[in-house]
Amino acid sequence: MTSPLPSPALADVDHGHRVELSLGADAQMLFLARMTAAAVATRAELDYEQVEDLRLAIDELCIALLGTGAHAGQIALLFQWDTDGVLDVVGTLIPDGDPSTNGDGSHEASSPLSFELSQRILDALVDDHGTDSVGGVHRAWLRVRRRESSR
Repeated sequence: MTSPLPSPALADVDHGHRVELSLGADAQMLFLARMTAAAVATRAELDYEQVEDLRLAIDELCIALLGTGAHAGQIALLFQWDTDGVLDVVGTLIPDGDPSTNGDGSHEASSPLSFELSQRILDALVDDHGTDSVGGVHRAWLRVRRRESSR
């Protein structure tokens, strides 16, 4: 399945609200992604359980991008939500140098996007998710729909 958003740059998307975060492609920086995800989910009026699920899902989305190897480059995260309660997150691995390499000139033996455990975890945490590759740039995305409150 392809990303719900049209392009890695997303320059042509202008509806709703959006937050962009760029961080080094380093697992130690993922706490920033989790903090941002929680803040955005709260702003998008998701319930407490969905906020916590999204914090976990962001880890899995980033792991799907990073795989087990180190990468020279950045992870760019775009959080976008609308008044209908749909929150989309697109993560892009942006390597330094040629996007078809790891940034250091070496090539991955296999795509970092195919980790079955991460996929299963995302199945449990979000409404929809997937991965794709555009122009040699790897992306992973997820979608969460706000639950109707039971008052």
